[in-house]
Amino acid sequence: MQALDIRQKLHHYVDKGDEKLLKLMYAIAKEYNDDDDYEYEFSDEELAIFQQRKAKRESGGTKTYSWEEAKEYITGKKTNG
Repeated sequence: MQALDIRQKLHHYVDKGDEKLLKLMYAIAKEYNDDDDYEYEFSDEELAIFQQRKAKRESGGTKTYSWEEAKEYITGKKTNG
């Protein structure tokens, strides 16, 4: 379906839509358009936590897993026991 066809169908839905549908479509369009300008910045506390985790991982204080091990744990094929 081409953009022009989609646009026409959306206009039809908007013209015929109830308040609930209009609010939903508005929220989606607003979120989509506002997302381009959004840039999350980590707080100083979050950055400190990341640094602590990194230092612990680099010193061997935490266990890391390969992709295969992680998949096995996630799918239940492997357990910690």
